[in-house]
Amino acid sequence: MQKLIARWLPAATLATWSVVLFYFHFSERMKNMLTPEFHRYALAAACVLALMAMVFVAFKADASCCSSAECGHGLSRVSAGKLLAFLILLVPICIAVPYSRGEFSSNITKNRRTSTDGKDLPAAMERTQEKFASMTANAPKIPGAVNTKNDLPLPSKDGTQPAPAVAQPQTKPATDYLTRTPEGYIMAEVLDLLYAAQDAILRPDFEGKEVQLIAQFMPDNTNNATGHRFKAVRMFMTCCAADARPVATLVEVEKMPAFPEMTWVKIIGKPSFPIEKGRRISVLQAERVEKTVPPEEQMLL
Repeated sequence: MQKLIARWLPAATLATWSVVLFYFHFSERMKNMLTPEFHRYALAAACVLALMAMVFVAFKADASCCSSAECGHGLSRVSAGKLLAFLILLVPICIAVPYSRGEFSSNITKNRRTSTDGKDLPAAMERTQEKFASMTANAPKIPGAVNTKNDLPLPSKDGTQPAPAVAQPQTKPATDYLTRTPEGYIMAEVLDLLYAAQDAILRPDFEGKEVQLIAQFMPDNTNNATGHRFKAVRMFMTCCAADARPVATLVEVEKMPAFPEMTWVKIIGKPSFPIEKGRRISVLQAERVEKTVPPEEQMLL
């Protein structure tokens, strides 16, 4: 019995953890647990665990290990103890995998303070700043428009300054670098609006413009004196699910929708950036709020 346990229980333990990691990777549930740069490490760990399980199967273990009275591992001295250790390692994860929701519940947003201005999320603001810097750098220039001092005409050889070229009618809006829906709405994320609230240069690109925002519905119990506001929440993840933080923009509606907490909603509206309680925040004046399917990437990175 000791030989059987010593050979097969470690292999079964390693194989089970390997299968769990493979399952989370190929079912794409890993997206809600780790940032993309760590996915390959989780996959490598699954491969290593599977290899280790095969090593235990291929090579017989020393059954006399931990069987002597001098061994400090009390559970390992008897077969029942080893079985108990095996169950302690595997039963919780085997139960958690099929019954875990794979998404955050409303208790997370209640227990972890929701950021509504982004100032306490420097990593989020840095990533959003890099995103817009990249978008504006790659944006097509508007024909005839003078965008920078480098676009001014050079002086001629005799030193005279040529007349500036006549600007052509603009055929694209100044915010052409922003992604739009087929209906023409700016596709915005919660972090985009929070960053715009803190950036005076970016703010005009969103303020008063029609945007589409997909987020999760949560009632607002702190900034809702009129009873017409709720939070549009997304989870921001720096590294893994353990450090995920809820971020939200406030949404104003004429009539509060009767959705369960954490329902995915699509909001069409116009952002504004008022100063309330001494800080500038993002408020989306909603024209339409409706249920929608979750986005492919449920976590903001």
